[in-house]
Amino acid sequence: MSGILTNLKKQYILNQIRLRNYINVHDKTVGVVLAVFVGGIVALAAIAFRYLIHFTQAFSLGNLQENIYLHVTTLEWWQILLSTVSGGIVISFIYFFFMKESKAGAIAEVMEANSYNHTKMPLKEGIFSAVTAAIALGTGSGAGREGPVVHLGATLSSWISDRLHLSQRMCRTLFGCGIAAAISASFNAPIAGVFFALEVVLGHYSLHAFAPIVISSVTAAIISRIHFGDFPAFNIPNYQIVSFLEFPAFLMLGAVSALAAIILIKSIFFTEDVANKIPVPIWARPALGGLAVGIIAIGSPYLLGVGYGTTDAALKNIISIDLLFILIIAKIAVTSICLAFRYGSGVFSPSILLGALIGSTYGYVATLAFPSLASNNGLYAIVGMGAVSSAVLGAPISTILIIFELTGDYQITLALMAAVVVANLVTSHYLKSTSFFHLQLKRSGKDIEGSRAATLSRQVKVNEIMKQDYATVGMKTNIERIRELIINLRYNNLFVLDDDFKIMGIITINELRESYQKDTETSELNAGTICRRQSFHLSPTDTLEQAIYLFKQSGEERIAVLSDDEAAEIIGVISQQNLLRAYNKVLIEAEES
Repeated sequence: MSGILTNLKKQYILNQIRLRNYINVHDKTVGVVLAVFVGGIVALAAIAFRYLIHFTQAFSLGNLQENIYLHVTTLEWWQILLSTVSGGIVISFIYFFFMKESKAGAIAEVMEANSYNHTKMPLKEGIFSAVTAAIALGTGSGAGREGPVVHLGATLSSWISDRLHLSQRMCRTLFGCGIAAAISASFNAPIAGVFFALEVVLGHYSLHAFAPIVISSVTAAIISRIHFGDFPAFNIPNYQIVSFLEFPAFLMLGAVSALAAIILIKSIFFTEDVANKIPVPIWARPALGGLAVGIIAIGSPYLLGVGYGTTDAALKNIISIDLLFILIIAKIAVTSICLAFRYGSGVFSPSILLGALIGSTYGYVATLAFPSLASNNGLYAIVGMGAVSSAVLGAPISTILIIFELTGDYQITLALMAAVVVANLVTSHYLKSTSFFHLQLKRSGKDIEGSRAATLSRQVKVNEIMKQDYATVGMKTNIERIRELIINLRYNNLFVLDDDFKIMGIITINELRESYQKDTETSELNAGTICRRQSFHLSPTDTLEQAIYLFKQSGEERIAVLSDDEAAEIIGVISQQNLLRAYNKVLIEAEES
């Protein structure tokens, strides 16, 4: 029996090797096939995610439709509170029993996986993140739908790549395919899906990845349209720009939108800091978030759920000016609470709704000031929607395309582009960052902004490039033994350890030469007296980027790598030569991309 199992295992390994070799030889053909497969799988997952939201919403709020703008006004206060609180409690239980991080993933986690983890994302975390996000949105959370779908699409593409043992280059391409397919299926926006994957998550435009990503996005759009039909998310009247003299107003709307985006981002982080000070377990926060959202929603039920119904109402100019002001303040508060207390995770839909509210309000003011020149308030709502969401996401190209495909209106191109550019310039200048997601990662100690080479250098770990050409000696080791190790046995790196086996310093050929030039008798010299003190070290899990920074700051030629456990034993050494060789490889890969 054991012989049969051994043969089966060998056959499995051989089949894996043959598959890997075939993929490497026929990478373009295989890339197209896998792009179609990933697009189909992610599209079905996105459809299932939307159905889960609808079914949860039907159970908790009593309506199966996506647009619940009018339905929410018929709910009793206790129905709203019961829905949000019970949703938060269910999510808290899921966090406690199934998710170690007690947090649903979204776009920031996808960007982190691309920059730090070779696009590897745990399948279990991805599935439960989607489930908790769907429950949150179905029970009334004011967070977004698109972030969790992108996270789910990236997770599934990562799992497929891992099962097929693909190369890093192919893994990254399929990662982009999953992201593009998620946006395409969620928004019915295949063009925007492609550019979102390239602009926001992958952070570069790669020719070899472009074709598979396009194919995957188109595949997802086709499957989504088969299920939901070929309709834009918002059906709006055919608005027209009244006069080109309005463009100063559109530019000013871009500045106002930037202010709204900055307030939203600052509010989210402020609320997160407040949540961190509350003495309750992290997993219990969604229940508190559900309670807070329910209380706010009793006075303003239009903010329950994804908010597409309220967005549609703002675009059609059917919300009064008094209600618009209330909804703007309440939406910022609800979104901040939902994200800070982990009662939902997406920020895209909230930024779209906030932008539509800001634009519509701005349109009222513009109409009052210049009634003969101002366009319909709904047109300003569309422009504001694009400007605020692009400033939050840091994705001007993708956002412009998404707004086009969401509304199906290409008549306001110039106005939208003008406002989006101003909003992004002002927001990035003030926040010193290009997007909300980058700021999220910076708060957790991970900075992924920079060039393609910088991104790749974060994916290379120290344990991948460290060497074993070192030796250790005690503090009292005599100089003759040190000379033998360096000259005769050719150890270029001698690390000096104290009695507790902690590194005290390093001895190279330079320290040995200098010791012989001293007036001190050689018999009085030992490792402790001639070593160069070195109080810093690297960890095997540090990145190439961190190693480069430490070498630059210290000016050292060699740095020890210590284990991450309490023993902190030396397990390797990094030299400048190793470092340069690894970085050159990264530069070549970045150039090929």
